[in-house]
Amino acid sequence: MVFFCPICWKEVNQGIRICPHCWSDITEHEKKSFEEKLINALNHPERETVQRAVWILGRIKSIKAVKPLAILFEQTDNLFLRIEILNSLNEIGTPDAVDLIIKAVDSNERLVRNKAKELLEARIYK
Repeated sequence: MVFFCPICWKEVNQGIRICPHCWSDITEHEKKSFEEKLINALNHPERETVQRAVWILGRIKSIKAVKPLAILFEQTDNLFLRIEILNSLNEIGTPDAVDLIIKAVDSNERLVRNKAKELLEARIYK
């Protein structure tokens, strides 16, 4: 199994307390809430971990995650991740989250644009 520092995301050995790369106290990360750890995982180098964190943040309706999800949506060029972010924003459902879905209707990417329209239509006819 591969372990990463939750601060700099460099590979580290299991069980170490201080990251040998950034000198952060890894045990401090362990004190964070599950929601905070998921938000932090949005920066993880493994794409599957990021995708899973996005999905879970939507399922737990994490209001704290709306802004980090919006940032990730703008930064990634992964269409499938962008679609999953839209799904999670829809699950969260706050006005800010819905506004981000509305903005995605103008996306240059057809799949993203269509997903945003689909989610908004489902909200209207709910």
